[in-house]
Amino acid sequence: MENKLAKKRFIQTSAIQQINEATIVLRHFIELSAKLLPFFNELSKKSALLPHELSDRNKIIEVYRSYGFDTSTSEILMESDILEIIQQTFRSIEKRRPGKDSDSDKLMAIFQNKHHELVRNWRLTDTN
Repeated sequence: MENKLAKKRFIQTSAIQQINEATIVLRHFIELSAKLLPFFNELSKKSALLPHELSDRNKIIEVYRSYGFDTSTSEILMESDILEIIQQTFRSIEKRRPGKDSDSDKLMAIFQNKHHELVRNWRLTDTN
């Protein structure tokens, strides 16, 4: 009986591998967002975009619209609400109109602070 209980306490190797892969994908998306969101935010402040800027804006929008994720994923894997913050920041930037009030800059600051916090944690984890 004790042997059966002990077996149930362990996670299978394949499950650990899946968790690790999901964490790597999530980290990549967060790092991508750390580059794209500030650029997208700056583009959203311009009243007129050059053709290549409009193309860049549309590509960024496509990235976030096509990247299907559940915001609770980061809470489960990293104990962080970073995906919810990314989603809110993206939506705010996307609907921003130049010259109008927007909470985009405030959300960008929240995202960047959370990103820096996660990077510090990753470095600590990676060094162990």
